[in-house]
Amino acid sequence: MTRVGCAAMAVVGACLLTACGSSGGGDGPMATVITDRPTPITTAPSVPSATSAAPSTTATGTRTSTTAAPSSPAAAQAKPQDYAGKAPGWYYFSSPSGKFECGIAILESSIAGCHGPLPESAPEVPGSGASGTAVKPNSVQLIAGSPAKFESLGDPKFHRFDGPAAALPYGEMLTVAGSGSTNGLRCTVDEQTGVTCTDQVGHGFTVSDEDFDLR
Repeated sequence: MTRVGCAAMAVVGACLLTACGSSGGGDGPMATVITDRPTPITTAPSVPSATSAAPSTTATGTRTSTTAAPSSPAAAQAKPQDYAGKAPGWYYFSSPSGKFECGIAILESSIAGCHGPLPESAPEVPGSGASGTAVKPNSVQLIAGSPAKFESLGDPKFHRFDGPAAALPYGEMLTVAGSGSTNGLRCTVDEQTGVTCTDQVGHGFTVSDEDFDLR
């Protein structure tokens, strides 16, 4: 009995070894044995957004330009010799409307000024003939290097007596160089704001028959 049992057990063991060898040995495929499952994909692959994918088409259509617009062209320069008076250093012009007569004088002190229908809002100034008496001004004057001011002049200093003053066209600038760094003066006429004259350090005036600005 013992021998038969041992023999039977030997046969069973041999069969088991043979079965294991047929399933795991040799070069057979290992498809039935999964040792490491791949991680499933739970999100779709990233796709570039429409704005980032085509910046040159979508972004360009809505972007506000930050490029500065071309500046306005500089005012046309009038020729000083066309406005020169007979007295040395004097230049005269009128507004195209004929309302204002103006002059620039390059002397020891450079001066620019105008006569004309000054606005009602112009402040009263000391009279030229009676000290201490306030009167309506009859001129506006700029001495280079000092703030402009209204004045009452006994003589029309900026009127050209040796002939009619040429009209300075709207938008043109009459520039007369001075003898020093602050003595240059320039004047221009605008149809809306009137006559403007300035020096090289920011003083000047703008005057019309309705309004004024002194600086």
